[in-house]
Amino acid sequence: MSIATGTKLGQYEVQDFLGQGAMGVVYRAYHEQLERTGAVKVMQAITPDTDSVARFRHEAQAIAKMRHPNIVDVYDFGEYEGTPYMIVEYVAGGSLASRMAQGRLDQETALKYLRGIAAGLDYAHAHGVVHRDVKPANVLLTADDQPVLADFGLAKLLQGSSLKSMTGVTTGTPAYMAPEQVTGGKVSPASDRYSLATIAYEMLTGVIPFDGEALMELLYAQVHREPVPPSSRYPDLGAQVDAVIMRGLAKDPAARWESSTAFVDALAAALAATPAEKAVAARPRFATTLPLIRPAAAVKAAPRTEVMPRPAAVAPTAPMPAARPQPKQRHWLRRAAILAGALLLLVVLFGVCQALAAPTLTLNPTSAAPGQEVRVSATHVPANQPGTIEVHSIIHAFPFRADGAGRVNTYIQVPRDIAFGDHTVSLCWNSACHVSAPLRVTSGTGLVLPTPAGNFSPSASPSPGGTPRPTPRVTPTPTSGSGGGGSGGSGSTPTPAPTKPPTPPPTVNPCPGNSSALVLSPSSQSVVGGNRASFSGSNFTPYSSVTLSYYAPQSSSTATSTWSVTALCDGSFSTGVTTKSGLVIRTDKVVACDIRKGCATATITVLLV
Repeated sequence: MSIATGTKLGQYEVQDFLGQGAMGVVYRAYHEQLERTGAVKVMQAITPDTDSVARFRHEAQAIAKMRHPNIVDVYDFGEYEGTPYMIVEYVAGGSLASRMAQGRLDQETALKYLRGIAAGLDYAHAHGVVHRDVKPANVLLTADDQPVLADFGLAKLLQGSSLKSMTGVTTGTPAYMAPEQVTGGKVSPASDRYSLATIAYEMLTGVIPFDGEALMELLYAQVHREPVPPSSRYPDLGAQVDAVIMRGLAKDPAARWESSTAFVDALAAALAATPAEKAVAARPRFATTLPLIRPAAAVKAAPRTEVMPRPAAVAPTAPMPAARPQPKQRHWLRRAAILAGALLLLVVLFGVCQALAAPTLTLNPTSAAPGQEVRVSATHVPANQPGTIEVHSIIHAFPFRADGAGRVNTYIQVPRDIAFGDHTVSLCWNSACHVSAPLRVTSGTGLVLPTPAGNFSPSASPSPGGTPRPTPRVTPTPTSGSGGGGSGGSGSTPTPAPTKPPTPPPTVNPCPGNSSALVLSPSSQSVVGGNRASFSGSNFTPYSSVTLSYYAPQSSSTATSTWSVTALCDGSFSTGVTTKSGLVIRTDKVVACDIRKGCATATITVLLV
């Protein structure tokens, strides 16, 4: 499929052809109002059926939400003549593959590239996005030689039955694929970290771990064979570098590094060790005491030559026996050092065990309405660790800091603009989310409120979580002999005993919604081509995400543009779309869909200038 120069894709105008790959063709495009150049990726590898296009939109939305200096920005996406396309940031510095094709990289340059890639991957993983095809060709270089990750998640779009038969199209690149990708297992952030370790191996040695293998042999090796250690190719790298790289290439995903940044930090530390430092580390420490033992033997031999001819001079040699306990003293010092080392090791192991304890996360309640508070409790978090509590799908972040015992106890408010349904609350720190718990957002009816703490007493108000909540009080009826109040009376104050506990007030849903039909108004309007048509919606589900599609003309089976808005508490919203220019008068339409209540349609008569 080719797109002619001058074709408008949304607000971008196609300028020229850049290249073609397994996914499709790439064009340069320009946004005149923003004066911004972008790259249009036309996904010819994806068939334009309903399921494939829906998966493409879902993946594109997830990628477009990410903002990181080491990840290519997504500007827009849509379909052109039924074929999905994506407009991304244009990076003119070439790819890392071209740079690595020139030969083995020096260690400083390699670490610079690896740190940037690792930062981008950790950010994406913290937001639930896995790249699936990390390789040098998918790492672009900016004008200041900084790495930027491209094609996030596009390999995932090639999975399933809706694929065109194209030579070379895979769900990953074999030389950099993790074993679980080869076998069709679960792909996770650890898969991306395996690919990063493969790139590091190639940067430092100039070849991939399984070099010179044919495709089938390479796939077999990824699953069943261990690669040659890097130091076997370049001895100056040493055993420490081998240990870091080989852990990154572990067959078991759980045995790999816990994050991409941790891998690069360990590799930098291993590379920083000079050959002299490696030699000292390998040599037994006791060897340095040998030169001191030889002079001691010579000192012992000297008194023997003086004692024989001069018995009277034995007295001056009396101090010599005092020197003999020195070996015992050295043994005692050695035992003390060993004991201190053992105690230190126990302390370190205890700290490691504490650190390795899996964090836990509890939400109370587990179902809540928009605007309601939810208590977040966590344990086994690193002591005094700061971080964020993130609510997905649309990311909302709340800061936290663990106490000295690694506990987190705080409250978050369910965002008012969040859609109803199942969401995930994650506890994140150090560029990664470590534990998650489900949260169901409902309209406010039938909620599971926090469990009240303590025993219920008829004369006391129930207080969930120990926090006093106002409840109706029963005013006691004065009896004869009782004073009008005050503390002067010596008798006990009468307390009436109700026959049943007071009923707490019902939960009031501030945004109940309604059963009225969806309305998109005006239902019809006339606009000069190229101008904006404005709409307002009503009776939509409160705080739900409303998807709008613009079709030009209305008979088109493919939307010209698609976007989303969030309905307010009363179920209303306001939005608009810039109409498409044309040479004849035509009728377009806008469709607004609520996932719970269906869709509403309005038409636009597009006039000539």
